[in-house]
Amino acid sequence: MQIELQQFLFSYLFYLFGGIVILITLLHMLHTRRPPASMIGWLLFMIIAPYIFVLFYYFFGVRKHSKAQEKNMLNANRLEADLPSSSSPNNTLIHSHNIPLASKNNNLKLFTNSQVAYFEFVKALNEAKSSIDLSAYVVKYDDVTSVIFDILVQKAKEGVKVRFIIDALGSYRLYFWQKPLKKLREAGVDVHFFAPLFDFRNFTKLNLRYHRKIFIIDNSLVFSGGMNLSNEYMGASWEKDRWLDLMFKVKGDSVQDYMDIFNSDMAYVSQKKLEAPIVKQNEEGSQLLQTLPSGPDVRGDILLEVILSSIYKAEKRIWIITPYFIPDESILQALKIASHKNIDIKIITPRKSNHPVADLARSSYIRNLYEYDIDVVLYEGKMIHAKALLFDDESLFLGSSNLDYRSLLLNYEIVTISYAKEHILHMEKWMKSLMCQPHSKLKSAGKMRRIFENSVRIFASQL
Repeated sequence: MQIELQQFLFSYLFYLFGGIVILITLLHMLHTRRPPASMIGWLLFMIIAPYIFVLFYYFFGVRKHSKAQEKNMLNANRLEADLPSSSSPNNTLIHSHNIPLASKNNNLKLFTNSQVAYFEFVKALNEAKSSIDLSAYVVKYDDVTSVIFDILVQKAKEGVKVRFIIDALGSYRLYFWQKPLKKLREAGVDVHFFAPLFDFRNFTKLNLRYHRKIFIIDNSLVFSGGMNLSNEYMGASWEKDRWLDLMFKVKGDSVQDYMDIFNSDMAYVSQKKLEAPIVKQNEEGSQLLQTLPSGPDVRGDILLEVILSSIYKAEKRIWIITPYFIPDESILQALKIASHKNIDIKIITPRKSNHPVADLARSSYIRNLYEYDIDVVLYEGKMIHAKALLFDDESLFLGSSNLDYRSLLLNYEIVTISYAKEHILHMEKWMKSLMCQPHSKLKSAGKMRRIFENSVRIFASQL
C-alpha cells in the first residue's frame, strides 16, 4: 500500500510539475508573441514529452535577445540619400528599424575570384597602420590562415590594435584546439569566441550563431561578403575544389556602419562597454550603399522584411544565388505570387552542397516551385557558397546571409544593398556565366520519397 501511494505521489508530482513548466513556457510564448502555428507545434511536442521538449524550446525556440540586451549598434541619424524612386520604400522600411539610411559616398569593389580576393585582403592586412578588426563564422587553421595569423602577430608587435571574433560552433576545431591562437594572444591580439559551446550561463543563446563576416582595416576599409577564413574560400593558388564565393571591399561612409556593428559585437563577447569611434571618411565615390545587420540583437526580422518587400516590388526579374535554399514560408509564397506576374525568377544553388541534410530538406521547396514554373538551377560544378539577390536593375543584396530559416530568423548576419548599376551588371554577368555551366533539375520522386522530404521540412528552421 505504501509503495502504491509513493508511486501515485511521484506520478502526481511528475505531471503537476510538467504542467507548471508547460504553463510557464506558454506564458513565455505569449509574451514574445510567437505565431499561432509555432505555438501549437511546440505545445503538441510538450504534451507528448514535456521535460524533453521544454528544454528543446529554450535551446532552439528562443531567437531574440530581451529589449535590455538589444544593441543600438548604429547611428540612425544619417540624412536620406538620393535613392531611385522605386527603391525608396526599402530605405523607409529599414530606417523604421532605427537603422541608418543609405549613403552615397562609397566605393565598393566586388570579387568573384577567390585568388584575387585573397591577395587584396592580405595586401590590406600588410598595409594596416593602426587597427585590424576581424570577425568570421568559420576559421580553420590551414595554409591560408597560417599566413594571416603570422601577419596579425607581426602587426600586433608593431603596435597595431588587433581584435578577432570567432564563432565557437562554426570554428569548432579551432575552439577545441586553440594552440594556433596562442601566438596571437601572446602578441597582444584580442581574441574572443562567440557563444562558447559549454557556457551554460547563456544556454538559451547557444543556438544563435555568429554568421557575420566583417574585416575592417584602419577604420577606413572593409572586406565582407560570404568568404570565411580558410582554404575552402580563398587562397594564393587556384584549387580545383575551392568553393565559388563572393567578397567585396568598400571605402566610404558605409565603413562607419561596419565599425559600429563590430564594436557592438566586441562589447557583447568581451563584456566591456565599447563605442566605435566616429571617423570622417574621405570622399571615395558616388555608389549608393545600405548596410543591413540582422539577428538576435536587432529588433524585428528586418532582413526578411526587406527581402519580402523587394520580391513584391519586383517588376522584371528576381535572381537569387544561395548555397542552401530552405526559405521561410512567406518568401516561398511571395515567389509564387511573383511567378504569376510573369517575373523572371531564377534560383542558383549547388546540385550537391556540403550539408546533405539541407539538400534533402530543400527538395520539398524546390518541387513546390517547379509547380509554378520557377527556374531552379542546380549547379553541377563545385560547391557554391556565394549569397546574392538581384532585383530588376535596381538593387543587389550581398553579404553573409543564406536564403534559409537560420540566416533569416536566427543567426547574426550582415548584408550590404547596392543600388549601383556597375555592381548590378557585374552580378548579372557572373550569374549568367553560372547558368551557362552544366546544371540539372531534381529527379521525379515517388510517393514515399515525397513524404520523407516533406517530413524533413518540419525541422527546416534548424538546418
